[in-house]
Amino acid sequence: MYQTLLYYKIVKIKYPESEMKKHLEVCKALQLKGRILMSKDGINGNVGGLPASIALYRAYMDAHETFKDIDFKQHDTDIMPFPKLSIKVRDEIITTEAAQDIDWNNRGRYVDRDTFHEWLKSGEEMVIIDMRNDYEWAIGHFKDAVKPPVKYFREIKDTMDYYEQFKDKKIVMYCTGGIRCEPATALFVKYGFDKKNVYHLEGGIVKYAEKYGNEGFFEGKCFTFDDRIAIAVNTSDTAVVLGNCEICGVNTTSCSSAATHVWKRWRIRASKNVRTSYRVRKTCDLHAQIRRSCTEINNCYYRRDTPLLLFSSYDTYLRSIFT
Repeated sequence: MYQTLLYYKIVKIKYPESEMKKHLEVCKALQLKGRILMSKDGINGNVGGLPASIALYRAYMDAHETFKDIDFKQHDTDIMPFPKLSIKVRDEIITTEAAQDIDWNNRGRYVDRDTFHEWLKSGEEMVIIDMRNDYEWAIGHFKDAVKPPVKYFREIKDTMDYYEQFKDKKIVMYCTGGIRCEPATALFVKYGFDKKNVYHLEGGIVKYAEKYGNEGFFEGKCFTFDDRIAIAVNTSDTAVVLGNCEICGVNTTSCSSAATHVWKRWRIRASKNVRTSYRVRKTCDLHAQIRRSCTEINNCYYRRDTPLLLFSSYDTYLRSIFT
């Protein structure tokens, strides 16, 4: 068994490059895998490892003057969901392409999961806005939540005019673990929204699901940026299934990296001159067997009934499939 940690902290890091190198040593020593981003404004991480290693990593973070008091979202998993360890310093710990407009000291207000759940039960008048990418929304979201007119979260600044219709209403934003709502609420405040009416679901979907998964108002599954693809929020018989196979239209019932109703990211890296691109596909059991995921050929989909030896190189093989 393995465990995963999803976390972030908005905090000033004076020397992020130096901190990154120290962090890399710790994670390698603990044999952790995953992705961690650092910037002068904080840290954003998603890592996995053996339970003993995860416990030691949490102890290290809790004892760290800069990273202590982080609200970790910890989960058990049967697989190691990350292929490698990547720790990088970036200008932003979550890409907004609007860093110059974000005042980290002037963000919206937090609403805890209990209060949010009661608001949902009582029919509180509010606008719930999903701050994730469109493919995340497609497999799961809160009931009656608004889907912004974007494909990727980073497009938020270009669509601020869309949100004007909600300016006089109570707004509650949510995302997977909370990180995207931090800059989003700051942008809303900058663009004239009343700070008292701009809320951010503390801990995001993950924290809400820990307590209200089966009895809550989240429908579908929660997308994960790792080899698990998605995790169930409601594990009972009352779970709502969202999404349909892109090829035959059948309603999906499961999300995995195997053959059953797959959502899978695939990557084409045919040559150095071809830009790496990403897609998210949803396919039913039958069509997943046709487009099984290949972890050996650049994580792309391929037809297993096609002999690789017919092609002179992976380059021509990949081009034969995707062109």
